[in-house]
Amino acid sequence: QLENPQAAVAGEATGAATTPGDFPVEEAPAEPQMDPAEEATLKAKALRAVVQDDCAALSEVLDCVALGIWSRWQNKAGKDLITLSEERGSSSAYSELAKALGLVKEVKREAFEERDTIWVFVAGNVQPKRATVLEDTPEEVDEILVEYWDGDDPPERVDRCRVRKMQT
Repeated sequence: QLENPQAAVAGEATGAATTPGDFPVEEAPAEPQMDPAEEATLKAKALRAVVQDDCAALSEVLDCVALGIWSRWQNKAGKDLITLSEERGSSSAYSELAKALGLVKEVKREAFEERDTIWVFVAGNVQPKRATVLEDTPEEVDEILVEYWDGDDPPERVDRCRVRKMQT
């Protein structure tokens, strides 16, 4: 029986106590450095691209500069790029920035089987409608044949992007 179980975890069966200095500490990688003049030029280009909703120019800057650098850029009012894109209604720039920051991800296309229970999101309604899939539908098909649980509406085909499987 070992006197110090923590030492055994550390790989030492001698019973000697370990200290935090005994383990290697992994340090965060240093931010890549940029020439201040070049960074200022790219920052101005990125801010201009966000205001003008110019996705191509913004992508060009984001590809040249590390995330840790451009994500801290602010305009004179203290607004970062993503906040500025929201305030200005620059939807393309917002989309580009959100993807680069990892805020959004593409939804994986799912295959649907006959009798799957689903939610169908309808434009103008906050609450989705409950429905049942009426035929097997592979991932590559864009429309799904559904029958709604509520009402007497006949079965209809709906766009895949409006459908989500219910949790069972």
